[in-house]
Amino acid sequence: MPPPDHGPSSLERERERLAALLRYDILDTPREADFDDIVAIASEVCGAPIALVSLVDADRQWFKARHGVGLSATPLDGAFCPHSFPDKELLVVPDATRDPRFRDSPLVTGPLGIRFYAGAPLVTPDGFALGTVCVIDTKPRELTEAQARTLRALARQVITLLELRRALRRGHAHEAKLAEAQALQQVLINELAHRTKNNLAMVQAIVGQTLRGAGSVVEVRAAIAARLRALGGAMDALVQTSWTGADLGDLARGILPLCDPGLLGRVALEGPALKLGARATLALTLAFHELATNAMKYGALSVPEGRVSLSWECLEGAGPSRLRLRWAEAGGPAVRRPGRTGFGTRLIRDNLAGATEGAVTLDYRPEGFAFTLEAPLEALERGEKLAV
Repeated sequence: MPPPDHGPSSLERERERLAALLRYDILDTPREADFDDIVAIASEVCGAPIALVSLVDADRQWFKARHGVGLSATPLDGAFCPHSFPDKELLVVPDATRDPRFRDSPLVTGPLGIRFYAGAPLVTPDGFALGTVCVIDTKPRELTEAQARTLRALARQVITLLELRRALRRGHAHEAKLAEAQALQQVLINELAHRTKNNLAMVQAIVGQTLRGAGSVVEVRAAIAARLRALGGAMDALVQTSWTGADLGDLARGILPLCDPGLLGRVALEGPALKLGARATLALTLAFHELATNAMKYGALSVPEGRVSLSWECLEGAGPSRLRLRWAEAGGPAVRRPGRTGFGTRLIRDNLAGATEGAVTLDYRPEGFAFTLEAPLEALERGEKLAV
């Protein structure tokens, strides 16, 4: 015998009820003492041999707690519990064999031989009936008013337990998310401290090396300010990409306002798109700045007819893929090798070689200075932490 129809929208209402049941995540869970105590009390108070906490699923009624019966579930065919759902009131069946709703039920005609049933519905705070706390007997009988009050109270207690379990589960989930957020926050704090330390060390190195190599106070001030601006620009580029790096072409185009402010085509750029890691981004930005500054002061870009070609290509061969990047000046004053190695040269040669794990060549050709970097792509693209 199917459960009763609850009205014209009963199918939708039943879907909502089943969703409410699933929210408690209670079906097919192990036995728990709190629920077992409830059915023991129900059996004792009502003088019934069988007591159940029954939850009505889509195709069965499952017993979270049971007393006096070994079954953990039965089919919905002929079930008593759903008949209490429409009114959400205590359902009492004194003699099932005389009740047309149940007299042909397998639970009445079969081995269980149910005659008496009394069930208080388990009603959620939002009005859904999930099942019952019920007592069962194999002989006809009645229920006293005191016993009826006890069943209703026990049903409310079951709902309280379900709500507590749900709240506890949500609390554990919240604690897990909070712990995860706190762990991430600590990682970010540690990373920020690491980067701040590295950046301060780099600023210190730039200032210290510039002071050693510069002449007048004006020259020192200008050189330090220019290099720190370049460093700041590199940091801005890294922040925009959440410190993952930047595109090589974007870095190259970033020097144009410095060495070709009128966009007169004095600097020709050519090369494929290539994503650099944070370390290579910072090192190349500073190197480009030094190359552009030197070209504007002493090299090809110090005269109107001077030109610069900046190109890069990816090389494939038997070994790891590599990048070849070349800065070549032409049309400027005759080039002479400097008498000493300044900080700018060391910044281009040593710092860039270390950051990219590559080889740097500085060629002081009379017809124009040329700079070449050849480095493994894996090192250039690596997203490692910055180091000075």
